[in-house]
Amino acid sequence: MRQIVERSLAALMGAETYSDVHYVITNTGIALGYDYFGYQYWPGGEEYGDRNFAGVVQCNYPEAWMSRYVEQGFYDIDPVRLFGLTHEGVTEWRLLGGRDMSQEHFMREAAQYGLDHGVVGSFQDSEGGRLQMAFAGPAHQGEPALALEVMPILGPPMTVCFRKASRLESRIRWLTERQRDSFYLLRDAVRRERYADLW
Repeated sequence: MRQIVERSLAALMGAETYSDVHYVITNTGIALGYDYFGYQYWPGGEEYGDRNFAGVVQCNYPEAWMSRYVEQGFYDIDPVRLFGLTHEGVTEWRLLGGRDMSQEHFMREAAQYGLDHGVVGSFQDSEGGRLQMAFAGPAHQGEPALALEVMPILGPPMTVCFRKASRLESRIRWLTERQRDSFYLLRDAVRRERYADLW
């Protein structure tokens, strides 16, 4: 656990952009033994959970599952997502209580796409922003006990980093496309050099 936390915190110390935090979340999931991750960050300013929010959503869930999710309108019944809207903290998917029949069916269907089990965490920053992240995989994959220890440590600093990235994004919007590309190229070169020894 210590190594995962130390590497992630070291990477977060230099995180300035959404892609920097994405890198940390991806590598944390790998270190915890999970194939899949998903996260959403709301910077605040609109109703938390609004479908039209101005935040960040990323996942690497199977494409077929994501298509099914959208087609079936699972957004409003997904118990993992709903946990993040109403709770703060970390839990295993199997412990999400209060599920009705449609949610039980949803979880069984997700398992058919390799999302048998996972962990979810929800963290709020001091300015009303919220990060929800999940790690998942097939049965017997990943280390949920370790994830339940690591996520509460890494969630709050990740939320702060997303807030910082949100501010940076709002500052560079006025740059031309070429200036933004130059900024990102420079930033990525520095980041690759800085992170080369961490993972």
